[in-house]
Amino acid sequence: MVTNPVRYLYPIAPAPRRRIALWTVLVLGLALLATLVVLNASANPPNAAEVRIQGWVGELQSDRLTARRHNAQRELEKAGKDAVPALTVALRSDNAVLRRNAADMLGFIASPLAIPNLQYTLANDSTPAVRRNAAWALGEMDSFVPFHDLQRAALLDTNALVRETAQDSLARMRTRLALSAGIDERELNSYAVAPTSRDVIYAATRRNLVITRDGGKTWSTLENALPSMASVLVVSPTNALTLYAGIDSLGMYKSVDGGREWHAINDGLDIPAGARYVISAITVDATEPQRVLIATGVLVGTSKVELVPTGIRRSDDGGMTWKVMQTQVREPVTQLAVKGNQVFALAGKQVMVYRLS
Repeated sequence: MVTNPVRYLYPIAPAPRRRIALWTVLVLGLALLATLVVLNASANPPNAAEVRIQGWVGELQSDRLTARRHNAQRELEKAGKDAVPALTVALRSDNAVLRRNAADMLGFIASPLAIPNLQYTLANDSTPAVRRNAAWALGEMDSFVPFHDLQRAALLDTNALVRETAQDSLARMRTRLALSAGIDERELNSYAVAPTSRDVIYAATRRNLVITRDGGKTWSTLENALPSMASVLVVSPTNALTLYAGIDSLGMYKSVDGGREWHAINDGLDIPAGARYVISAITVDATEPQRVLIATGVLVGTSKVELVPTGIRRSDDGGMTWKVMQTQVREPVTQLAVKGNQVFALAGKQVMVYRLS
């Protein structure tokens, strides 16, 4: 039997043409659909409520609190979260007055929807007054997500008013946390939010560690988990289960299981016998997670107790060993941060800067 070579080599020759035809129909159909979407969008302009909101936002360009601007602010606050999209657009305006007043309004509305835009504004806006209002607005949110943004601004912002406002917002956040966790704020020694998962928060009260893993909706307690009172608590920037704590009179402790077990890491700290040794600040370098820096001090006095700073120490092996980095510290350090090759230390309202190496 002779096989037809043409049929053998090209048994379904018409198929490619059918596929081309189908693709042509599909492409034309998609193009038509895209055209209809565009036409539909242009045929549906903003509704009346959106137009009113945009008009009120426009009044925020006034630097003076005129009757029109006052009325606009009142109406925007009534509109609530419906006004957030227009206000977040205003945060990107070329008009600094509009940006400042928009940040202010977002704080009054206090919708969590505004948090990402306010975080960006706090970190990047060129006008201090705008950053200051963003710091205040983030402190008004019923959320612990902005914790690290406010901490950075409280220490690293170049403007003193922005730093002070960020500190005030952190204080309000502390009050809300105590209320959420059912803790007497006077007994809340320290707290920390996990950088890798900001729904995970640890709060130290007496020897107890109170924990939430859902942003404060529910809390659980590890009773007597801490060796003693924790003056400072920090979570690793790479692992939400790794914690560092400054323990009253006992030095530095570390947990790698979310606070259930703690181990002393004091090699090189030279804790003076009989003294009330204090760790007043801790930071973990996000770019080098094994690099940990602490500020130390000693409490002296009886009727009037005073914290005398003894310097800043660093560890490059996750706290296993420590070495002196700086001894010339005149005031107690309450916050530390590493940025590039510099260490920033907050003492009172002053920010001191040291070279890391």
